[in-house]
Amino acid sequence: MTSKIVLKGGTIATCSSDGSTSRVYKADVLVVGNTIASIEENITPGPDVEVVDCTDKWITPGFVDTHRHLFMTVLRANHCDMLLSEYLVKMSWNTQGSLTPEEVGIGTLAGCLDALHNGVTTVLDHFHAAHSPAHMDAALRAVLESGARVVWAPARQSAPTQVFPTMEFGHEPAAREWQRAKLKELGAPDKGKLRADGRVTLGLAYDTLWQGPMSTHQEFIAEMRAIPVSTITAHVVKGQQILQWRDAGLLGPDVVFAHCNVLADRAAPDDEMWAALKESGAAVAATPEDELGMAHGNPVGLDALERGVHCGLGADATSINSGDLFTQMRVMLQWARGHDHEHIHLNKLTLPLHPKFSSADVFRLATLSGAEALGLSNLIGTVEVGKRADLVVFDANSVNLAGAADPIAGITFHASSEDVEMVLVDGEVVKRGGKLVRDWGPVAKELKRRADDIRERWPADQLEKIWKKWYDTNGNPVF
Repeated sequence: MTSKIVLKGGTIATCSSDGSTSRVYKADVLVVGNTIASIEENITPGPDVEVVDCTDKWITPGFVDTHRHLFMTVLRANHCDMLLSEYLVKMSWNTQGSLTPEEVGIGTLAGCLDALHNGVTTVLDHFHAAHSPAHMDAALRAVLESGARVVWAPARQSAPTQVFPTMEFGHEPAAREWQRAKLKELGAPDKGKLRADGRVTLGLAYDTLWQGPMSTHQEFIAEMRAIPVSTITAHVVKGQQILQWRDAGLLGPDVVFAHCNVLADRAAPDDEMWAALKESGAAVAATPEDELGMAHGNPVGLDALERGVHCGLGADATSINSGDLFTQMRVMLQWARGHDHEHIHLNKLTLPLHPKFSSADVFRLATLSGAEALGLSNLIGTVEVGKRADLVVFDANSVNLAGAADPIAGITFHASSEDVEMVLVDGEVVKRGGKLVRDWGPVAKELKRRADDIRERWPADQLEKIWKKWYDTNGNPVF
């Protein structure tokens, strides 16, 4: 029997379908199966409809995370005080290659549940620990059982076989071939759908453009698009990758570049990097919390919005920072405001009547804009009839939110996971009464056990010696 739920008596906060405005209004929301079937006042529920009293509740779209490494929850808080270069040496080029499928699996499951707990219903998972078919199987199982909506993007790369005296990737040719075969095996049966309902789809993470001839990359990406993978994602920090992808004919509306801090230094209205993104429909995924803290550079999420370039927000990794998008919204907005205020002060300009950017701008980045970046705005990102029922219900009487009149400002500046009372993904309730439906206790127990195993294999003092050797030998890496 098709499930039916009516969210009754709440206040809806959403972007308009074209993103030009935000809307806040009182109405009931009827969910039938996985779809929002009706939005109107005073819906009369039938006898087979579950009624959820949403008096003094806010109803929003589920948040959309456009860049996260889910598996890294297995090392939660390990990398909070590291620069990007230190993280790469200690984690990406050493610890990561030793992770077992079981460690990757529990990290991925915990990462998905962390997202859902915080009202993040959709995640683009840049899975860069796809070291073997078993690692891929473990991560995918976790994603499928979590209940989250995920674009699952295994990375086309291999772990280094040598770090000193120079970096070597001895497994690269073989890895390329088995990863090619595995991706086709997973994606071909249902044209990239990894769940029959489309809640989980196949993507591709691709950061290896610097290795080997460009023709090899063009061929591989063309094969993946033929499956088709739904999204192709890559990291860009301060490098020239956007132009390299453009010149190789690889850009398109299915491409999402994480970070893109290089664009912060390219303010010209006709800048070619910005133009390449806008003309191709490629998107930016801004993760301002760690971009500022790890020395990636300045965040460009609101610059992208202003220029008409698709952009969403992301948490990046819970080994580095928080897993919610409330923090990303706040950091993005206050960084942009502070940057503007500094410019006004240094140039002795007159302060404007109001700030240039508002709570509604970053709320858009965390919802509709993220959906647009992933090519999913026809399905998610707003509360609209006909869209999938990815919804978050906030308790507006909570300690954090009581007294706030504007839900969008309240959520942007005051909300946390404790205010998220209910979460639906594709019409399925995954959080109810402020608690995950999935029993968290066994997940936490396994997560802690696996995390302790990793930390025992890789003591902090051993990793510090490796990092110091790298730094003394090579200097600070440039990305």
